[in-house]
This record gives sequence, C-alpha cells and structure tokens, in this order.
Amino acid sequence: MPDSIARPSLTPVRGALGLSVAMGMGRFFYTPALPLMVAALHWSSAPGAWIATLNYVGYFIGTLVIAQGWVEPNRFVYRLSLIVSTLGLAAVALTPNLIWQGGIRTIGGIASGLIFVCVTQRIPANSRRPRDGGISYGGVGFGILVSGAIVLAAGNVADWRQLWLICAAVSAIFSIIAWTWPIPARIPHTNPAEAADPTTTDDPTETATDDPAEAATPFDANRRRAMAVLSTGYFFQGGGYIIIGTYLVVLAGPVFGATAAASTWLIAGIATAASPLTWSAVAARIGTVKALTLCYCLQVFGALLAVFGSTPIVLIIAAALFGFTFIGVVMMTIGVGTQMGVANASAKLTSWYSIGQIVGPAIVAAALSEHIAAAFIASAIALAIAMALTLAGVLTGNVDR
Repeated sequence: MPDSIARPSLTPVRGALGLSVAMGMGRFFYTPALPLMVAALHWSSAPGAWIATLNYVGYFIGTLVIAQGWVEPNRFVYRLSLIVSTLGLAAVALTPNLIWQGGIRTIGGIASGLIFVCVTQRIPANSRRPRDGGISYGGVGFGILVSGAIVLAAGNVADWRQLWLICAAVSAIFSIIAWTWPIPARIPHTNPAEAADPTTTDDPTETATDDPAEAATPFDANRRRAMAVLSTGYFFQGGGYIIIGTYLVVLAGPVFGATAAASTWLIAGIATAASPLTWSAVAARIGTVKALTLCYCLQVFGALLAVFGSTPIVLIIAAALFGFTFIGVVMMTIGVGTQMGVANASAKLTSWYSIGQIVGPAIVAAALSEHIAAAFIASAIALAIAMALTLAGVLTGNVDR
C-alpha cells in the first residue's frame, strides 16, 4: 500500500493522550475547578494560589531530575507517572485539608513534568510525518478541552469532589491508551548527535575542560550560547504565559459567572488542540523564525487584549489567542533545542519554563494582586522579552530556520 494512503499510525495519538493526562488534566483541571472549590469551601484567594504554586514547583522538580540526569526518561518512569498523575486527581477529592491538597498537587506536578518530558523528548524535531508531532502536542489542548467540558457539563449537578473523581476516571482511560507510547526501557547515555561529536556533554552550560585537547569546539561553544539564550527566553515565556493562564478565568468570573467562566477555558482548549498542526504547517511553509515571530506577536496581543476584558467577546478572543499560541511556542522552541543536539533538551528547557511559571504568579501575588489589568500588561512585557531572546537563540544556533 502506498505511503500516501497507508493507515495512520496510532503512535501520535498515544503521545497526545499522554500529554492530555499530564497537562490538560493533571495540571490544568485545577483552573476550571478552582472557582467551584473556592465557593464550596469558602477559601480566600490565598489557599488556591499557594496550592497552584506547589503544583508548579512539583512540575519543576519533575523536569529538573531528568535535566540533571538523576532520572532517566524511560518506560518505567513514564508509566509510573501516568499512574501517579491519575491517582493524584482522585486523591484531591479525599479531603479539603490544605496540607493534603498542597502535598497531592506537588506530587501531581512532579508526575506531570515527568510525563511531559518522556513524551516530548521522543517527538522528532524533523520527521517524514511532521503532522505526527502536531497531533501529539495537540493532546495538551485536547486535555484542556476535556477539563473545561467536565466542569461545564457536570458543574451544576456534581460537587467539587465528584468533579475530581470524574476527571480521574477520564485520565485512567486516557492512560490505558497512552500506556504503549514507544519509549525505551532504558535510555542510552549518548544520543546520536553526541556520538558524532565526542566533545558534547550532558550539560549545555558546562565550560571547556582544562585540557586544551579536550576543549570545546567552536560549534560546541556556539551551541551552548544559543541554548543559554533560548533557555532564558523560555523562562520569560513561562512567566508570561502562566499569568494569562492563571487569571483568565478570574477575569471571566464577573462576566460569565462562576461555572460559566469555564467556557473561556473550553475555548482555550479548542484553540490549543488546533494550534500544533497549524503551527507545524506554518513553520514548514515560512520557516521557524517567522513562525515563532508571528506566534509570539499574537500571544502578546492576546495578553494586551485581556486588559480590556469587560465583555464576553473580548474575553473569548483573548482565550482563543492564549490557547492558539502558547503550545505553538512550546512546540517550536523544544524543536529548536532538539535540533541543536543537546542531550535532554526538552527537560532542560522545560525546567527554565517551570521556574518562570513559579516566578510569574508570585510577582503578581506580591505586587499586582489588586490590579489584574496590570498583571496582564506585565505578562505582555515578559512575552515580548521572551520573543526577543528566543529569536536570538534560534538565529545563534545551527538549526533549520
């Protein structure tokens, strides 16, 4: 049978559902569920913010242990993380005790980070089937879509505990399908790019050795500089995007109502699910630099648009732009890092992204908690800085532009 009409592979679907478990549900179900939890448990804004922050900290730990080589992104780690993430969703329903909630969300964040790296590390930057990567990354948006749909469909008839249990049940189904994502039982210590270049080290920030014979080549030094700039840009991307993700539903609450505010999250999920295939096609047509520039510009515009989010239509457009752009930036930036031949590029970049996700909301909570509009302006500034640094990293590195 010719390749053009061959049966589509289920492999990218498994990757998509793995990312749905890790991100759309394991990390982001908390966003549409939080307003209902706050109303039912009579929480102030502080507990929800701290629990969310602990989840971000866990996500950072999950990516860091792989980035530093302490844990291999292998089959055992991947499958164990699927189980832990799903059980963690169910465990949220056991008690509203804040210590329990914070601990469970921290563990869930670790599992999400491990799954994300295990999947994205195995998505090739260049493939004969470029749509496969877009399908896999689309799982993030599909999971967000499912999260929003659960709250919208059941939020008026189920309490907050039942919502988490429903989400855990869906996560279990997705995990069964994602179980056979093709990841080796053991990961070789040297990847093909490093095998061809014996001077490559596991840490892109390492400097040259004292032995001149073992000194880094100009190519290595250039790659390290490019990776450092790219990582710094990714830090600002993490900080800027998470402000929108954290406060978008908050902005929508007074306009739509507590339950209906999840509709903005549903819209973001639809846009996120559609974006990877779209940006894959755009990057293939006009190049990575132009595609990243366009994606970032739309993201910055969406952040600024949300400042004027006093009407449903404006919030809907802002939510769509948020969903349509953030995973596009993630997909293309990780693809650039992978093309550079850096070991564990996905984990290392995502670690910086995770730090940004922790710092962004913390700054808003400390200085801008009473001025949500100013928080979105700060987000736009962070994203503009991220765009400049990311594009500088792409142009510095030896990647396909």
